[in-house]
Amino acid sequence: MSLFSSMRVSVAGFRAQAKRMSTIADNVSNSDTMGYKARSLAFTPQINCRGGGGQLR
Repeated sequence: MSLFSSMRVSVAGFRAQAKRMSTIADNVSNSDTMGYKARSLAFTPQINCRGGGGQLR
């Protein structure tokens, strides 16, 4: 894995966590608002399977 690929993975993780925190903050701040429907997120692993090239240690 190159340095650039590692950075892309890190940025994607930070964005996902930022979106998660934003959703939680919206739910907490609007919990007493009449008619507010809570939002939720579902995180799923994204596995990049390219044939060959890598070895497990």
